[in-house]
Amino acid sequence: MDPPPAGAPFTGLGAVEAALAGLTFHHFAIVVTDLELARELYTVSLGIDSWHTRALSGPAVYRGRPVALDGARVAIGRLGAGLVELIAPGCQPSAARETLDRRGEGLFAIGYLVDDVAAQLRVPVSAGARIEQVRPDARHPVEACLDAGSGLLVDLVQSGSSWPV
Repeated sequence: MDPPPAGAPFTGLGAVEAALAGLTFHHFAIVVTDLELARELYTVSLGIDSWHTRALSGPAVYRGRPVALDGARVAIGRLGAGLVELIAPGCQPSAARETLDRRGEGLFAIGYLVDDVAAQLRVPVSAGARIEQVRPDARHPVEACLDAGSGLLVDLVQSGSSWPV
């Protein structure tokens, strides 16, 4: 992507890319229907031999509406310096549930560590990027999923937070 002319603001995907410059990669997330089967598959294909599995619960905000993440389950494994997150969404509305319903299983998000999620959101949001989901709420986010129009979400994770929330 070419940079905008000097003095011109970044918009959409460019704004998200500009906001990510210099951030630390944290994880990539794969949405799945069957968590146990996916763990077996990615144990073999990626060589991850140890997974931490847990149920997600609690509040989130999905497209501006409060939702509960009850029923969602995740498995997290280490791959080199980063992490792999397998997400089996529950029945509640969520970014992962919509992606699974619309596109099926596959790569869902790329996660980055940030010092302050709320501050990191200002530039891309003011340039037109859409916040798909925040946890636990919009006033005090410790995780936020951005959609800049590419179909792959950018997941900003608060450094030092208990991830996944």
